[in-house]
Amino acid sequence: MGAMELFFVDGEISTQVEELAQFIGQQNQSAASFAAEVAQSSDPVQAVLTASQGVLPKVSEDKVEAAYNQLFAIARTGESGIDGVAAAVAKDISANAESGVAGLRVLNNLYNLATAAQLTVFSEMVVLAVRVNMLPTLVPLVSQLPKLLAGWTGSAQQKADVVLELRNALDGAQLGNEAYATELVFLEAIGASDARAAKVATSAIVRFANLSAVCDLDALASLDNVQELSQNGQLGSAGELLNALLECDFEQWQKYAAANADALKELGVDADKATDKIRLLTVASIAAEHLGQDVPFSKVSQAIGVEEDDIEMWIIDVVRSGLMQGKMNQVTRSLVPTRSTYRRFGADQWSLLAERLDQWKASLEALQPVIGNAKLVAQQQAMQMAGQAQVTIKE
Repeated sequence: MGAMELFFVDGEISTQVEELAQFIGQQNQSAASFAAEVAQSSDPVQAVLTASQGVLPKVSEDKVEAAYNQLFAIARTGESGIDGVAAAVAKDISANAESGVAGLRVLNNLYNLATAAQLTVFSEMVVLAVRVNMLPTLVPLVSQLPKLLAGWTGSAQQKADVVLELRNALDGAQLGNEAYATELVFLEAIGASDARAAKVATSAIVRFANLSAVCDLDALASLDNVQELSQNGQLGSAGELLNALLECDFEQWQKYAAANADALKELGVDADKATDKIRLLTVASIAAEHLGQDVPFSKVSQAIGVEEDDIEMWIIDVVRSGLMQGKMNQVTRSLVPTRSTYRRFGADQWSLLAERLDQWKASLEALQPVIGNAKLVAQQQAMQMAGQAQVTIKE
């Protein structure tokens, strides 16, 4: 969450209550009479808190934050403190704030002042952001969700509800990449025990197939809860899709897609986008098998079913996606990959990594005699030069 803007309110609590009561009364053209009513109330603090509902959210943008700062200062002196009023205040702001910017700023302050009510305040921030079409302002919080979830007070069900509320809001705002990231958080932090986990996992698998900017398959497939759901048969055709994404090269994918066309359509998979995704993954797989080696364009072209003249653009797309790094040689019409991402990093990949480390170690050991000889030659040359050197002192 963003840092809270510090605020300072001077004076006794009774004075603060009176000032805020007058301010609220001014909004209804009854400042004096309303202030008098609050002063005569058996619980002036609660009276002003209740009276603020529906009034303060509509205050002008230049005054609303200061007004709420004073309200929060008053609430902190009450028996229930900030947490006792946070839910009602947050709901009032999300429903009635006329300025989205100011409303989100006030809710951010409230979130940082609250403790037990942070989950509720966050939920109302999502509601307000959706209502005023400012959901992109919450996108930076998606990466912070795991930390936020760990700090929130509430049941697993409540936390799951808020995460899915954010996911649905991002989806409605056409922020598919962020919605996918939110689903990964749900699957990792909430767990397969939630009744909605299979549905969320299915949605995440389909999103991966359809989103061109999302290419890290291991981030999804390696989640324990996804593996559990898949092994238990709870993902159905989505589980089969995940396995195809993990295992198929382009040729195998074509056969799978043709045999399961109806199931993929029912899942909502975009056949063209999924096929392009497989092409990217296939190039990355070829690169992983030939690190540091020349890979002819013709081999890559044949593997992904495109014309050789178009292969450079596909290689650029793979590099742009983060799946691979390397160099192209237009003279030899080949690719030399220097790094590549595996679709799934399992036992086979660990074994291959160990083999390459052994090769690297053997290469270093083979270089040691060469380095030793070079040092010896350099020392001998230095001694010879020292012997030849003469120093002449003029008398």
